[in-house]
Amino acid sequence: MKKNITLGILLAVAVVAVCTYLLIPSIIFYSKTPEAREAYVSEHPDILKKIINLGLDLQGGMRLVLELDASKVGVTDKDLLDRAYTIIENRINALGVAEPTIQKQGKDRIIVELPGLKDEKAAKNVIGRTAQLEFNLLREPAQLEHAINIIDKTVAGTIEKDSVASDSSNVKTKEQQNLADKLFKGAESQDTNKNSASDTEATKNSEVTSFKDLLVSMGDQVAVRMEDVGKVNTILNRQDVRQSLERAGLGSNVFLWSHDTTHNEGSIFRSLYYVKSSPEMRGDAIKDAQASIDQTGMRAGGAKVDLEMNSRGARRFSSVTGANVNKFLAIVLDSTVYSAPRIIQKIPLGRAEITGNFTMEEARDLAIVLRAGALPAPVHVIEERTVGPSLGQDSIDKALLAALVGVIFVIAFSLFYYRLSGAIALIALAINIMSVLGIMAFLNATLTLPGIAGLILQVAMGIDANVIIFERIREELRLGKTVRGGIDSGYKMAFWTIMDSHLTALITGFILLWKGTGPIKGFAITFIFGLITNIYTSLFATRVFQEVVFKSHKDKMSI
Repeated sequence: MKKNITLGILLAVAVVAVCTYLLIPSIIFYSKTPEAREAYVSEHPDILKKIINLGLDLQGGMRLVLELDASKVGVTDKDLLDRAYTIIENRINALGVAEPTIQKQGKDRIIVELPGLKDEKAAKNVIGRTAQLEFNLLREPAQLEHAINIIDKTVAGTIEKDSVASDSSNVKTKEQQNLADKLFKGAESQDTNKNSASDTEATKNSEVTSFKDLLVSMGDQVAVRMEDVGKVNTILNRQDVRQSLERAGLGSNVFLWSHDTTHNEGSIFRSLYYVKSSPEMRGDAIKDAQASIDQTGMRAGGAKVDLEMNSRGARRFSSVTGANVNKFLAIVLDSTVYSAPRIIQKIPLGRAEITGNFTMEEARDLAIVLRAGALPAPVHVIEERTVGPSLGQDSIDKALLAALVGVIFVIAFSLFYYRLSGAIALIALAINIMSVLGIMAFLNATLTLPGIAGLILQVAMGIDANVIIFERIREELRLGKTVRGGIDSGYKMAFWTIMDSHLTALITGFILLWKGTGPIKGFAITFIFGLITNIYTSLFATRVFQEVVFKSHKDKMSI
């Protein structure tokens, strides 16, 4: 018994320690002002993956209900909603909204929630655009190297307008390096191209030595560490950089980011592609795209995507592939590169396959992206709701006040009626709430106003479970049993009562999570997590604490 008590205490302490560790990022983040949070995110980009996100109703933002007009398509396609979902998700990710919620509803609707969004008009314009699927050839490595050198010299202020087109040297003089250091490390410098003060200041803040230093070789392409993506965008968006590339005859090329990220040696990278701005083909050339398993060759057993072109697309595809053997052809959806396979040989019949290091799920997603360009459907906004930040903060304040009042009454009742056992129940209740919030932080889940209601409900359910146990113990004590015997019998008799009630409630919670939308899902998430943790705290944690108290007070203990 002593060994069981020790293990139980260690488990309870471990649960509290782990939950505290998981909640520290959220505590640090939300203790800052909104302005300070933005600066903190720029310094710690991974923080948004470690915190409990706040839903639309708590931090403000916009909620849209979109409906697909399938009548404009002309054919029936069961994947139509999936295609539209992929396109809209890509649009919203480009907006830079932290933790947006995008979910399908029924057969033709998509619900979009954008917490913390400041520019609602821009969001509606972005979401409502027609999908653009394109096939762009990648530039040669020598052209990429030339462009990188021009960019480096431009940001260092050492480029000469008359020699841009012919100078492809990647060697920096000591004077050039000093100028680059002064520019990027914050010292004051003269901008020979007289670009705007905001561009110069943004570049200073990037604190790098050169554009080339931000790039790393990744197979046949170049990539950028995720923490440096913002710095690269800042440089590429500079007006003087764009002008230098245009004077060098490289203005018809563009840099595009990959859709997926790559993990390598403990870091996360995003590939950067240098492509021709004029596409060789567009998405209307694709007739069909399907994911499948490769049955032959060295990639047997791996996933791939099979493409089929329409008659016009087949002719164009044959011409493009025949003229560009051993070159890379990027598949671009909304200015994002989803894949860039190498052209192995001329493909005359309009059939091709995309192979790579795919899982089957990734191959299916890519196939949906490809089909999306071939069969777009208009999307209409049928419902729009905007929640201001002040209203969100008001909701938080009222929810916290309601929770505080409820907790105070629960604490008062527990301590007055059950005394020491009531204090044990309150400790278990605190562990319960910490566990729910810790799980949500670990899963990067979103807390909504109904979710807070679910947490408050857990307070009642947690106390209710303990009341059942304590009353069972009291019944046993009235029958003449010792305190030790009463505790054993009380927990044994209450076990199935509590398990039955929690299991039936869990079924309800999973149904709400499955069929519910928006606020209902928010309630269901905290409700389910709370039920699971409450089973542990009420039936096991409190039992350990009761045993510790009994060992200290023996039969003098009262419940």
